[in-house]
Amino acid sequence: MTFADVSGLLYPSSIAVIGASDRPGNLGGDTVERLLRFGFPGPVWAVNPSGGTVRGLTCHRSLAELPQAPTSVVMAIPAPAIIDAVRDCVARGTRNGVAFAGGMGEGGGEGRQLQEELAALCRRTGFNLCGPNCVGIINTVTPAISSFATVLHELQSLRAGPISMVTQSGGIGTSAFSLVQQAGFGFRHLISGGNEAVITFADYLYALARDEGTRIIAGYLEGVEDGPKFVRALAEAHAQGKPVVLIKAGATAASARAARAHTGALVGEDRVFDAVLQEMGVIRVGSIEELVDVCLALAATPADKIPRGPGVGVVTFGGGNGVLAADQCARHGLTTPVLDAERRDGLRPLLLAVASAANPMDLTPSTAFRAESLAKLPAAMDVLASQTDIQSLVLVVGGLSVREREISAVFTDFWRRCPKAVVVAWPAPPTGTVARFAEHGIAVFEEPDRALRVLGRLAAYGATLAWPRREAGLAPLPFDWAAHVRPGESVVSEDRCHAIMRAAGLPVAAGALAQDEGAALHTAEAIGLPVVMKGITPQVTHRAAAGLLAVDLRSAQEVAEAFRRLQERAAEIGVTLDGVYVQAMARGGAELLVSVFRDPLFGTMVSVGSGGGMAEQLDDVVTARAPVDPRVAAAMLRRLRRFGGAADAQGPLDPEKVGDFVALLSRLGAGAPWRRFTFEVNPIKWRRDGVVAVDGLLVVDES
Repeated sequence: MTFADVSGLLYPSSIAVIGASDRPGNLGGDTVERLLRFGFPGPVWAVNPSGGTVRGLTCHRSLAELPQAPTSVVMAIPAPAIIDAVRDCVARGTRNGVAFAGGMGEGGGEGRQLQEELAALCRRTGFNLCGPNCVGIINTVTPAISSFATVLHELQSLRAGPISMVTQSGGIGTSAFSLVQQAGFGFRHLISGGNEAVITFADYLYALARDEGTRIIAGYLEGVEDGPKFVRALAEAHAQGKPVVLIKAGATAASARAARAHTGALVGEDRVFDAVLQEMGVIRVGSIEELVDVCLALAATPADKIPRGPGVGVVTFGGGNGVLAADQCARHGLTTPVLDAERRDGLRPLLLAVASAANPMDLTPSTAFRAESLAKLPAAMDVLASQTDIQSLVLVVGGLSVREREISAVFTDFWRRCPKAVVVAWPAPPTGTVARFAEHGIAVFEEPDRALRVLGRLAAYGATLAWPRREAGLAPLPFDWAAHVRPGESVVSEDRCHAIMRAAGLPVAAGALAQDEGAALHTAEAIGLPVVMKGITPQVTHRAAAGLLAVDLRSAQEVAEAFRRLQERAAEIGVTLDGVYVQAMARGGAELLVSVFRDPLFGTMVSVGSGGGMAEQLDDVVTARAPVDPRVAAAMLRRLRRFGGAADAQGPLDPEKVGDFVALLSRLGAGAPWRRFTFEVNPIKWRRDGVVAVDGLLVVDES
């Protein structure tokens, strides 16, 4: 898969600004001024047909007059002039540029046509265009400021840091940039891609994944056009050990649109997106504040300190903060483990008598007032941190201002030596406290709930790092679909779905379609009582709700009566039955829903969840890209709320048996020939002796 080489945009050695003038408010002139103010080390040229000077620099009338071809150009010109400017760049030997102007693809009509013409020119000539309709690119390291971002207006210097961001909203990107600066940290790159006429979000993401100085990647994303390319860029970041923190915005239509299957209600496009992000270890957040908070915590947390579990040790200087923190931990998917006897005994001689040798560990305000108590605090925190089921710690000061420097020094030293993630919450900190912590690379959260929300995100991220990775090169299952599904058919009923599964090697409960009462009795006798009987018609896909289901039939008389009753019910609701499916009744075990479907952006997906008639009410489902191997499928099962630790009277059930079924179904679906489809098995019965499918539905949607 080919990604654009954006190195010339991110690290230009020389920059020309087209359209620059000294006219107040001119974006080109402002860009020249910022390049000079922040100390861009290479040549800066102003270009304007009017000539003159710009910010004290001689203004050249065209690119042809420049002493050499610039690495990159900034086009601070109206949209209709950009195409000619790109032609001039290509003629001069420049292949990188940033276009600020809007009025193109985002407006539709002539603007869209103009953008398509611009994109075609850039692709034909190999010109790397950032934009149009973008804020541009900020590189704090060189520094190179190809941007008109107003956040730079009053800054005299830029803090460089390990965080880089790519954004489809310039405003959100510059807000995040400003908040990080205010916290005493810094960005490395801020990339506003605008309309992404040529260079896409995935191109920038891939470049940042391979950028040596970028350790954390932030992003704001509204839409993706090339799903596989986006996944490949995320995979590169994951392979490089770089966490991606992402806001994914924008309402979208459901991708699993087959409403006739339960999957349509359970797995919409946002959940598909979530599944892909989780697989790639992406930390999805919901606001600019949370994006910045998580990035700052990651900047302060080496990879080997990322928590791999939910247990939090809480240190406070007041009981109320501890009680509240415990509640907040629960809200963010965290726990506050009870200290074992060894730790409690170890804490008592290190704490004041009024302090709490527990978790949360309430030091009380008195500790802050006594130098001898503060001197023992490091050892007490070490004891708390040593408990195995505590994977991270939060230190809550609670508005104290006494002995601020001593407390800060104790916390800083603990943050350095502790082998686990540590975050600091200090409501209403004294002046200078936040800056002093930032000098050591420690972020301070002024609201404890924000600190714990961050730890919840980090713990969830740590859990994804332990998930098994899918086998490389796992292929779809070769299968003759044409032998089972007729052209143009939209609903394939259960009896034929069972035939498909049997042909693919999947275990299915014995059964056959009966056209008359005699055939039903013969089938029931052949497979053995008790049986289940189902009225089969493509007009009804939820048979229980329609009254086309009879269960636990234990005699020939019950079978005959059920056959007649199902025929009568079909007539009542105005449907014609293809026949009545007579099936062996599978007793016992847990019920699971397994489905495979095709998403228009990410391709074939596989889902496993709580099954049976309560599937939608329980809303317990895990989704992944297909195909998956049995290990990944079993790991999906363990993540279900209801079945992660399923057991019967003899002990835990083996998720590997379900994993084999899910993996094979995923390979079967991965080779399906339709642009959209849903193949749903609801339920499969998960028992000690294995799994068996007892239902099936295939819905093809080529609209």
